[in-house]
Amino acid sequence: MVAAPQTPGPGRTQRNAGAASRRARLAAAGHAGSLSRSYSRMVGVLKYGLPIVGLLIVALIVLWPELHPSQVDISNPTERAAAAAGEIQNPRYSGVDEAARPYTVWATLAKQVQDEVFDLNRPKGELKLPSGLLMTLDAQAGKLNRSTKSVHLTGNVTLRRSDGTTLVTDAADIDLADKGARSTSPVTAEGPFGNLSAGGFKVEQQGDVIIFTGPTKLFLKPGADKAFQGTPQ
Repeated sequence: MVAAPQTPGPGRTQRNAGAASRRARLAAAGHAGSLSRSYSRMVGVLKYGLPIVGLLIVALIVLWPELHPSQVDISNPTERAAAAAGEIQNPRYSGVDEAARPYTVWATLAKQVQDEVFDLNRPKGELKLPSGLLMTLDAQAGKLNRSTKSVHLTGNVTLRRSDGTTLVTDAADIDLADKGARSTSPVTAEGPFGNLSAGGFKVEQQGDVIIFTGPTKLFLKPGADKAFQGTPQ
């Protein structure tokens, strides 16, 4: 004999419905509480974060000139040092040769020691050569002479030509107008031709020809006879 399934009475159905309703209300309340806490945290972050961001923006605007200082042009022979003791931050000296090819020398600091002479700290430069190549230079110190358009470099002097040739020496004299350079200090060189050491060098024909002087050791790469543009002597 099989017993018939019992149908829940009205009271039990109502209790189940009430429990489900309470669970739904609790879930909704929990969700609302979670949203409220998230909103409170967001308001707190904005309350303190926005003023901080504003202060950072103001500080960046104020400090931007110090972070990216503008260069001071000292190319004009009539210019005098504007700063105390003749010191100039971020000086720049530029001009063109007879063929209107540009050259530029800049430094972190210049001190005017004579009317046309400046001591340079960390000088760098760029010269455009007749062949279209660029020659860059940098050193630890230098002395710029505006009247002769020349600069004497000392301390880890490095000359780089855009064909891959690099010269390193202790001291060198650069003629900015005719793109010439010379050194009687030992020099090392490397480039497409290979590696070289010599007692000195001369850069002639407006930077297109490099002549190495003194005792010279040359290690040529295979096929370097076509790439090497210097003449060891």
